[in-house]
Amino acid sequence: MKQTMVSASYLGLIVLQPAWHALVPAPYGAGNWLLATVATLPLLLPLKGLLKGSLRSMTWAGYLAMLYLVIGVMEAWANPPQRVLASTQVFLVLVFLYSVLAFSRPTHRN
Repeated sequence: MKQTMVSASYLGLIVLQPAWHALVPAPYGAGNWLLATVATLPLLLPLKGLLKGSLRSMTWAGYLAMLYLVIGVMEAWANPPQRVLASTQVFLVLVFLYSVLAFSRPTHRN
C-alpha cells in the first residue's frame, strides 16, 4: 500500500509537468514544451529505483521533490491563474513525501 502511494504520487507529479507546462493553454499553463521537458527530466532520474522500492532512490526523489514543492507554493501564491495546477503539484509532493516517510519507517517485529 505504501509503495503504491509512493509510486502513484511520483508518477502523478511526472504526468503533471508536461500537462501543466505544455498542454494547458495560457494563462493557466505556459504552453511551452521546452519548459515541460526541463521540468520533467529531473523527475525521471530516480524513477527506475523508485519503482523497484529502493530506499536510496526514494530519498533522492524526496530531495528532488522538495524543489517542486517550493515551485508549487511559489506559483500558487504569485500566479492566480495557475493556482489550481500549482496546488495540485503541492498536494502530490506532500503525498509523496508522506508516503516515503511511511515506507521508510522501521516496522516493529516481535
